[in-house]
Amino acid sequence: MTSHAGSKESPSAQRVDGRLGRSTRTRAAIVDALVGLVSEGNLMPTSEEVAAKAHVGLRTVFRHFEDMEMLYQEVNQAVQTSVMASFTLGPIAGDLEPRLRTLLLRRSVLFARLQPFVASTIARKWRSPFLQRSHKLFTELQWTYLLDSLPEVASLSPALQTAINQITSFDSWNRMRHTQELSPKLIEDAQVEGVLAILKASDI
Repeated sequence: MTSHAGSKESPSAQRVDGRLGRSTRTRAAIVDALVGLVSEGNLMPTSEEVAAKAHVGLRTVFRHFEDMEMLYQEVNQAVQTSVMASFTLGPIAGDLEPRLRTLLLRRSVLFARLQPFVASTIARKWRSPFLQRSHKLFTELQWTYLLDSLPEVASLSPALQTAINQITSFDSWNRMRHTQELSPKLIEDAQVEGVLAILKASDI
């Protein structure tokens, strides 16, 4: 007579699966709460604020994320999934100025969505190796995408490459948009004028 043992989970196994499921949902709620608070402009939310938004106890937050580096990694992944996936980051074809304007328009939309998260990263990265690496990668990706879209820049001197990289960077956009409070159109025009002036002066 054959045994059917194992075809059905034991009550103890079901309890373990239930606890794991609740733990996963709780962890996701904490990550979502932190993402939500930062997106609302709270760049450095406290554990108490995260717990309140996630509707969990403060001890639960600490239990799930004793390692803050792991929390930062999960938040980073959540932001990439919700924000980055909705943007086209492929190479741009066409003449120089239309390519440049398309690049800047894509960046301005992306930067606007990422701004609170980048600002939060800058505020916290001094005590987080992961956030330091993440911010460096964000900076490097801007440069890589710039060269993919404007290969003419690669023929310039290192100093002029650096100038164009700075003109089109998140740092420059953020200062103009949030410190100087310039309009998106004025920012785009200033960036276009600056980049084209450098390229034309270099006979490109």
